[in-house]
Amino acid sequence: MTERTEVLIVGAGPVGLVLACELRQQGVGVRLVDRRERFEGAGSNQSRAILIWPRILEQLRRIGVSDRMVAAGHALPTVSYFSSGRLRGTVHIDRLPDSAYPLILTLAQNDTETILRERLAELKGEVETGVELTEIHDPETAPRVVLKHADGDTETVRPQWLVGADGPASTTRRLLGIEFAQDPIDVTYGIGDFPIVAGDVPDTVQYYYSRTGIGVIVPLRDGMYRIAANIPHRAADDPRPPAEMFQTMLTQRTKLPIRLGEPAWTNSFRPRCGVVRQYRRGRCFLAGDAAHVVSPAGGQGMNIGLQDAVELGWKLGGVTRGRFTESILDAYEPERSSAARRVADTSAAQIRFGAASNWRRVLVRDAVFVCADRLGVLQRRFAPLLAQTDFTYGEEPAGSLFWGVRKPAQVGDRLPLFAPPAVAPGLPSLDPHDYTVLLWPGNIPRGRWRTVGAELRAALAGHGPVRDLSTVFGQAGQALRELLGGAAGALAVRPDGHLAYRAAPADAGALVEFLRSLRPVPNETTAGVATPGRRLTEVPDGQTIST
Repeated sequence: MTERTEVLIVGAGPVGLVLACELRQQGVGVRLVDRRERFEGAGSNQSRAILIWPRILEQLRRIGVSDRMVAAGHALPTVSYFSSGRLRGTVHIDRLPDSAYPLILTLAQNDTETILRERLAELKGEVETGVELTEIHDPETAPRVVLKHADGDTETVRPQWLVGADGPASTTRRLLGIEFAQDPIDVTYGIGDFPIVAGDVPDTVQYYYSRTGIGVIVPLRDGMYRIAANIPHRAADDPRPPAEMFQTMLTQRTKLPIRLGEPAWTNSFRPRCGVVRQYRRGRCFLAGDAAHVVSPAGGQGMNIGLQDAVELGWKLGGVTRGRFTESILDAYEPERSSAARRVADTSAAQIRFGAASNWRRVLVRDAVFVCADRLGVLQRRFAPLLAQTDFTYGEEPAGSLFWGVRKPAQVGDRLPLFAPPAVAPGLPSLDPHDYTVLLWPGNIPRGRWRTVGAELRAALAGHGPVRDLSTVFGQAGQALRELLGGAAGALAVRPDGHLAYRAAPADAGALVEFLRSLRPVPNETTAGVATPGRRLTEVPDGQTIST
């Protein structure tokens, strides 16, 4: 028997869960399957991914989980860099001027998944456990897949779209025949969660560089600390790294007079880093670790995977619901591959930078850090880099190492505007599922702007939500003026907050044509129609969705 569904997601880790929530919130019929028969609950140990940065918290507002995650985790203000036991520089994430979440959140991946599963249940979705993908046929035009259940039964499913979010050893990727291009970096990491029973440790993310390797200390909730370090390669059958190894490494690399207690757990892993050659084959996509595995050195891996889910979610949901034409999906691969490559390159550079052992290179590295810190370059550049608030889908600005956030904003750049609720009085929210048009007065006098703004609103009527920024004052208004500059115009902003198009007031017609190009031919859309096998129902917030 063959079942049809709109979207089939393989893999119910954080990436698959975010994508399922994005789609369910837009009324898309989703099946989310995972070969595992049970999941670790909140508070479980042995979770590798723990760092969550501001940009993904901004984006997860779209599905209503960011504040829940902050409440469940531990917020940290800064990242500190040490060499030979001495502080060389500090990046203050808490001083980011334009983020809704100026903090570093530590939250175990198991806890993140628990929050996401709860949100999915609120959206009338579920995870089907013990279900394994075994075959994919006709991925280019009409996917037909075979699923095997824990009891041995199989079923054939014909999804309109298939997404593989099934991790580094992705079955979806293998069955699609997509090549994984491995990076040359080969490092083994030891990690564990420990109490610190003697000595003081600052409440910040700490990187310790030494001639014997790198050590990392990250405070967690309830008085525990994540300890991580590069270690010699280990055989597959070696026992887990002993607590004594971590104590020795910490003493050597940090020079801190601290003593570790009995660990909750320890482990080692040797990630096979790399990026796939393609993110898409026909109507099948890859997301998260199925598409890219980056070094854990920068703590960014899960974050970029979740951003894959956000982008694919609003685009695929819009296509399925009839808001956008299918061509909007063509940009998913180049945009997300550039994001993954940027994080991979940054993490690799951090490894090389921190692993310097030659004394001359160490002196140069430390001098660069100290000078950059004192001149403000470290804060100006590294705060948005780590927070991922400076990422652009356009061209990187020349001299970007010293630039920070580009002003005025160009097409592709992130704007500090977010999904509801509003983060500041008078600051408009973006439509979470459609392009929002912003009317920017620039240096046009207020009296003249009343006429210009009215003309723009009339020209753009019927082409999506329009927000007039002339009513934004105070600190938020000043921040927008610095970012958007003095030139007036109409700006089309994507649901994820990236600038898609900018037109002068006299060129409003070009913006209208851009917005029209996103829309399908009216008789091809089925938005709001209950098609066979799909019924309309209600979710707690009153939004109509289909199941």
